[in-house]
Amino acid sequence: MSSVQQSSDSAGLLDSGAIQTVRNSVLLLFAVVGVIEVVLGYLINTGAWAAILAVWGTGLIVIGLVGHTFVWWKRQ
Repeated sequence: MSSVQQSSDSAGLLDSGAIQTVRNSVLLLFAVVGVIEVVLGYLINTGAWAAILAVWGTGLIVIGLVGHTFVWWKRQ
């Protein structure tokens, strides 16, 4: 049998605590995708797609953060 060991020199930005938490939580991934959609809507800046992306992104941010906060609260 073999075991996987991580050395401290391979720990980079992707292995930090905050990013690892986001990668392991579906609700926080929703929030990150929501932020990306809001930024895309801002960059488009005109038309229906800008508004759609802003609304969807805001909804994903709210669902992700409220859901994650609720799960965290229930585990305390």
